[in-house]
Amino acid sequence: MHWSRFASAALLLACAGAAAQVPGASVAWLRDGGVETLALDRGPAPDARTRVPLGSLWKLFVFAYLADTAAQEPPYRCQEGPAADPEDVYCCKPGAAVSRAAALAKSCAPYFSPQRLALAPAAWRVHWLGVLARAHRTAGDAAASRAAADGRPADMGWLLDLARLRPDTLVPLPSLLAALGALSDEARADAREALLAAAVDGYGRDALPALGTGLRYKTYSWHREDGSAFGGAAGWLADGTPFWFGARGSSRTALAAWARPLAASLPAPRRDRLAERTCVDVDFFARYPIREVLLAGSARHAAPGALRGRYRIRFDNGVWLTVASRGELQLSDDGPAPRIAARLPLNDYVARVVEREGSAQPPEAGRALAIAARSYLLQNAAFDGGCWRIADSTRTQRVSPNPPGDAALAAAWFSDGLVLRGAPVRYHLDAGGQGRMSWQEAVAQARAGDDAAAILARAFPQATLAAIGGASDCERMDAAERWLAQASAAWRRRLQGEPGFEAPAAPVVVCMLAEGVPYSDQQRLRIYARGWRSVEERITLAHEYLHLALRFHPNGADEDYVERLARLLIQG
Repeated sequence: MHWSRFASAALLLACAGAAAQVPGASVAWLRDGGVETLALDRGPAPDARTRVPLGSLWKLFVFAYLADTAAQEPPYRCQEGPAADPEDVYCCKPGAAVSRAAALAKSCAPYFSPQRLALAPAAWRVHWLGVLARAHRTAGDAAASRAAADGRPADMGWLLDLARLRPDTLVPLPSLLAALGALSDEARADAREALLAAAVDGYGRDALPALGTGLRYKTYSWHREDGSAFGGAAGWLADGTPFWFGARGSSRTALAAWARPLAASLPAPRRDRLAERTCVDVDFFARYPIREVLLAGSARHAAPGALRGRYRIRFDNGVWLTVASRGELQLSDDGPAPRIAARLPLNDYVARVVEREGSAQPPEAGRALAIAARSYLLQNAAFDGGCWRIADSTRTQRVSPNPPGDAALAAAWFSDGLVLRGAPVRYHLDAGGQGRMSWQEAVAQARAGDDAAAILARAFPQATLAAIGGASDCERMDAAERWLAQASAAWRRRLQGEPGFEAPAAPVVVCMLAEGVPYSDQQRLRIYARGWRSVEERITLAHEYLHLALRFHPNGADEDYVERLARLLIQG
């Protein structure tokens, strides 16, 4: 079923009474202002009158509100003994605390309690009126935009009234999808990062082989009036398209039972709307000096800067290569030889590695290679200036200079955020072995029916699939954080004279690094390191702290300068 415009669906809803909950397994999504619905079983599909239980989805909107308002609420600490909330079992161990991202991934209701957070109903309403109005303006829906500005957006009363943001609230399905689509880019990106853990380690793990991780969702469970369980998930496709799924059973059993029909029914993400925060700086042709770069079909040399179009590259060894670029390749000629580099989104980089080192076909082999390539990057690249940095080389992993095809990009996004942890990751065309995946063997295993997880388990029996980013990515080292807080307070007088020094506005979080090179995450003010007790470990913490404190100045990207200053701070 299709409704051509959401405004039309809203008009229908305004004239219709509440309908029964969805009777069977079904899915709906919102794209270009139109709602598409589909029954996955033999029952009827949802229609314009369908109302669905909000369930745990209310937490998504509190999470988005906190993200949009840059709130710095305290973590939630699980109590011990009689004072413990029964819901704490979903949050943390007695005496431990949970952060915002982890709370969303674990569906920790006490964390997002409006009472705990002291949310003001008036401020809540004003915020969401603004969010909805901006979303409608972006979509070009003038009537809905005026209604939102006047404080009367159709069928959004459940979102505007903080008291109605409850699990038992029945929500018009089109308006739920519209609300998910209205979230700001930053709030949605934060939620996507947090919810990765739910797909890998939470209630979605049984559906992971079919759904992958490009799809991010918050699960929910509820009971119908007849007492039967009803559950599912709602969230976004990789391109931001909002979707909702529901079926009989709990969220976990419903997802597991309907994962493959659901995956086959959802639309493909739009390539031009794929966006991500993580970037990779690639030095192309690291082992092959370039002699000249010409415009394709011409004897004219390419101008330094962004390359747009087709070009012919001549190397010192006489080999010619034709490449295409949409502006991502950057040509520099300020050295002894021309150089080409690029700053790529992480999944674009992974897709280029898949095409250069193997193939996207068969799909499960391509997905396994995408996870291996992403894992290799995080284990071996340096984290510099907010991006990973690696060379395109046979000594690391090779990267296609051309934009990746749809199949390779699909393999990268299907495995978005997935890595192997617990063992070094290597791979080869045909030589497998201990801790090394053979591409040819992966292809044979995929053709025999193995999925990507099974292929990787054979090649890396000591490793496990894990999520990067979001709630599961940080095992905090409390003692290291306390030491760094005390040390950095003492360093400030010494650092005030350093050009560009700005003490981080929020406490720096120190996370346990399982493997790879220590680094700092400038967006989330995190340091990933192995320890803090030895002199070298403290120098590393000081080094990464300086990257954060100098992140707005060129000195922060000068590794030699940062390392000398870190050693002065620790060794005197």
